[in-house]
Amino acid sequence: MDSPFVERLGRAVEAGGAPACAGLDPRLPALPERVAPGAPPAERVFAFYHEVLPVIARHLPAVKPNIAFFEAFGSAGFAAYERTCKLAREHGLLVVGDIKRGDIGSTAEAYARVHLDLADAVTLHPYLGKDSNEPFLARCRREGKGVFILVRTSNPGSATLQDLRTEKGQTVAEVVARAVDRWGEDMADEYGFSSVGAVVGATQATQLASLRAAMPRAWLLIPGVGAQGGRVEDLAPAFDGRGLGGLVNQSRGVMECFLPSDPNWRDAVEQAVATFAAQVRAVAVPNS
Repeated sequence: MDSPFVERLGRAVEAGGAPACAGLDPRLPALPERVAPGAPPAERVFAFYHEVLPVIARHLPAVKPNIAFFEAFGSAGFAAYERTCKLAREHGLLVVGDIKRGDIGSTAEAYARVHLDLADAVTLHPYLGKDSNEPFLARCRREGKGVFILVRTSNPGSATLQDLRTEKGQTVAEVVARAVDRWGEDMADEYGFSSVGAVVGATQATQLASLRAAMPRAWLLIPGVGAQGGRVEDLAPAFDGRGLGGLVNQSRGVMECFLPSDPNWRDAVEQAVATFAAQVRAVAVPNS
């Protein structure tokens, strides 16, 4: 078995890497015009990542491909997702498959089988309870895979359910956070973190400290920086004194930082990724 996902992530950060990842959300209108012009959409998408993944790997330890943007191109798009995940791992990047699955029984087992073969970790829904996540948790225990359970998300409408309070006064998000901590209590790595992490949106910074306290063992995957309004400088409560515990994601701010007509788009991506990495590192380890 390879080293567990969370250990590899911790070692990458300990070695000086930024606790951050780039979101891969391919949109055709945003792709560089010079990348595979005239090719089918899914081929253009893969051609873009073929050129940009080595750039990302120089600055970040991980990527987060969002499967919906690939599936929009049909079977060819799913094939591009598979190829992108494989290529990212060949470049030494950890892959967090943003699949947001959540089902039960044999359906969950099928999802866990395919998606944790493609990625090192995946995002999951908690709404159906632990049994919907158990096939994924089994692979965490057996093979060192990772999961990130949706706890408090970035979107404005999330409060409708996630901020509802139970009879005990806890919000639904807090109830899920405590479940995340229980589900991962037997999977601690050498750094004290569990293979069971949580998604907490960067736009929910006011709740970050309390959710961190409820999930002391969990890596927090933190989307929503940039276009969605989240700010890196508000995310310090996610990290421990070693700079571990938070994995900040940015998508459009680094992957769409250029005009499609710009011939120097690779340089623009490199600068954007390097700047993002430095921003996160400064917040995670402020005295480094």
